[in-house]
Amino acid sequence: MKSKIFLLFISFLSLESRELGEFVKEIPLKPIVFEIPEIEKTKTASGIEILSLKNSEFPIVYADILIYHGNKNLGKRSLSISRILESSWALSGSKGLPGESYLQKFESLGVAFSVGIDYDKTIIQIAYLKSTENQVLPMLEAFLENPNLTKEAFDNSKRKLKEEISRRNDNPQSLGSRKMKEALFFGTIQGRSIQPKEIEDVQIADVESFQKEIISEQKKLILLSGDFELASWSSFLSKATIGMKEKATEEIDTFTLERNIQKYKSDIRLVDKDVQQSFISMVGVLPAHKHKDFYAIQILNYIIGGGGFNSYFMREIRNNRGLAYSAGSVTNFQESYGTIQFYAMTKTESVPEVLKLMKELVQMDLILQLKEEELVRAKNAIINQFVFQFEDSKRTLSSELRRRDHSMPETYMKDFRKNIEAVSLEDMKKVGYQYFRNDSLIVTIVGPKSIRNQLKGNVKVISPEE
Repeated sequence: MKSKIFLLFISFLSLESRELGEFVKEIPLKPIVFEIPEIEKTKTASGIEILSLKNSEFPIVYADILIYHGNKNLGKRSLSISRILESSWALSGSKGLPGESYLQKFESLGVAFSVGIDYDKTIIQIAYLKSTENQVLPMLEAFLENPNLTKEAFDNSKRKLKEEISRRNDNPQSLGSRKMKEALFFGTIQGRSIQPKEIEDVQIADVESFQKEIISEQKKLILLSGDFELASWSSFLSKATIGMKEKATEEIDTFTLERNIQKYKSDIRLVDKDVQQSFISMVGVLPAHKHKDFYAIQILNYIIGGGGFNSYFMREIRNNRGLAYSAGSVTNFQESYGTIQFYAMTKTESVPEVLKLMKELVQMDLILQLKEEELVRAKNAIINQFVFQFEDSKRTLSSELRRRDHSMPETYMKDFRKNIEAVSLEDMKKVGYQYFRNDSLIVTIVGPKSIRNQLKGNVKVISPEE
């Protein structure tokens, strides 16, 4: 049964006269009716599930093959193994079409093709004209059943990875985010940064071994959209090798992250780099996606930093004081944990003032002063943005996949609006006290060590590669 979501488009109005949008306060806006598309669910003879959403407007088929084997299965092995495989796999083709001839054939057919390896899964994406399906699917089958990792592709991938690492400290924001992850995810593969020596030590046999693990992983899922024929894909997948379900060697949870917060929160970590524009990051831990506080956290984050020009971060740091090029916050919810990052890009000489202001905006004194009008505006904004989860078939399928991967209820999409609307001012203040605390955040700054004495607190200077 299709579930209807009634969305009322309203403007993002602000409470104070200095905020944007006052001139559209009285404009009446009509509600629209939005239907959540119904996803078809099929299971093949080999046990592989297909989530599909038909759209015959164009004769193009889009498919994502999800294999639940990723970086967390590396264990103590180098992360560079995954990165090398990611870039060399497609370039190596299959034994029938080795090396560049595989991609050349795909290109001649107008096929878009890529391989990506994430923390918990490997994703093979392909898009092709429906008329070429009888040629594309056999090639895809050969790619999965008889991969052909070549020495040339392996060597090229190692060289490209070394070149990438040699440039990874050029961008202050990327550098700051990487150093933040090293602290927050310390002790896990998410907290590792690849070193040049690791790349040198990796052998082609290491990459082939990890590739074999991925292919033989039993847990697979397919997302199909566009003008596909389900019978063709069911037939193709029925031939797939049924492998073994590999046990992950690592699981990240809130306990792991909270332990690292306690370890690093007492220091301001200053990453020494001579820059004119500094990056400031404050990161903390949130509960898992399915936690009851998820909805209240979404709303409070929107008000404090996640709402763009509607947030306190942008208004107070950028608009009213002109201290930052950008400022805000972003949440990241996973199955077993969540994170929140407050950030700002500012002139190096403004770092002390901006950091002080950022901390003032993440404290109970501000949160306790929030009013019902701000809560209502944030709710409406989040509900209006919810429609974009279904702007095309691929995104709709991705939303359903995320719901499943995070063990969210079957009714998550249908009930999202209702659950957002149910959040009270008291609920929002409660999660503020629990999760939006500037004394429970890891602070990382990218800037020259000369600003050390201008910062209040215990400052630890580290190098970009420390």
